[in-house]
Amino acid sequence: MTTLNDPNEYWVIEYRRGTIDHKTVIHASTLMTALALFNGTEATSGFPTPIRATYGYPINGQRYTFELDGRYAVPHRV
Repeated sequence: MTTLNDPNEYWVIEYRRGTIDHKTVIHASTLMTALALFNGTEATSGFPTPIRATYGYPINGQRYTFELDGRYAVPHRV
């Protein structure tokens, strides 16, 4: 069964490539889906990086932030 993602749900993923900080926006409903898309995209894969992911849903203004020490580390809510 497939479900459509709410177009208002998104994750802002902050990461570091070399010495430069970057941000990317991924439209996904869950953190695990957002990380899978992030890790599977050629432009954002293939290098070690700490990750900070912030969930945004502009309708209720709620924000959730998670940090990971590496791509496949356990996410911790901050």
